[in-house]
Amino acid sequence: MLEMRNSRKVSYSIFFIVVSVSIIILHVSNFVSLSSRNVTARNEETWKKEVSSGRILAQGVQGVMDTRDDLIRFRRRSVYSHIDRLVDCLFRGFLDTLMWLTEEYYKSEESESYNDLLMIEKIIRKQVSIEGITLSNRTVNNEVKRIKERHDEIIDQGTTSDVFKRMMKLYEIENNLTKDVIKKISAPNREEDLIDILNVHKIKNKIMNKLTKVQYTFDDALIEAVAARVIGRVTDISRDEDII
Repeated sequence: MLEMRNSRKVSYSIFFIVVSVSIIILHVSNFVSLSSRNVTARNEETWKKEVSSGRILAQGVQGVMDTRDDLIRFRRRSVYSHIDRLVDCLFRGFLDTLMWLTEEYYKSEESESYNDLLMIEKIIRKQVSIEGITLSNRTVNNEVKRIKERHDEIIDQGTTSDVFKRMMKLYEIENNLTKDVIKKISAPNREEDLIDILNVHKIKNKIMNKLTKVQYTFDDALIEAVAARVIGRVTDISRDEDII
């Protein structure tokens, strides 16, 4: 009888120990599981924050790059607009000298006043001043010589309406090509060497290609003179504008 009671006590003790250990293991497991979930949640939250921060940073960098590209394009358009305005200013000055040239020429065939470089310079400087353009004395003096050369080309053929109409086609090409070449030189990603861009034969070929679109033909010497003027004008303006 005593042995049976002792046996039951031992069984109860073992049962109690097993239950206690099971409860402890269950609590530990729950704690570990909860801790793991908390750690995982924190890691996921941290990862999301890092991803979000990285995304925001990447967007910020891309935004800066896009803005920079926009600014570069805007500045380039501004430079090109300034070049167009400058070159066209000189061309309008040239047209004003033609008004004076025809007036003087028809006053008297013996008059030599239409050859006066000082008068051409006066007209050019007035035009430049009106439009608020700043040019070096070197550029103005060289442009005066180029205009005088144009005058001589016209006078050699006679100052008739047909001559003016014909020559103006050539001079318009000269003016537009001047702008195109300066823009090509000032391009930020220019790959072609400056010497190649300003090669007289290449400029001459460009003029001849443009002349295929008009109904007039011109002597080779005249086309070569235009090419030389384009190169000279491009060089002068590019130096004034710190392009080369």
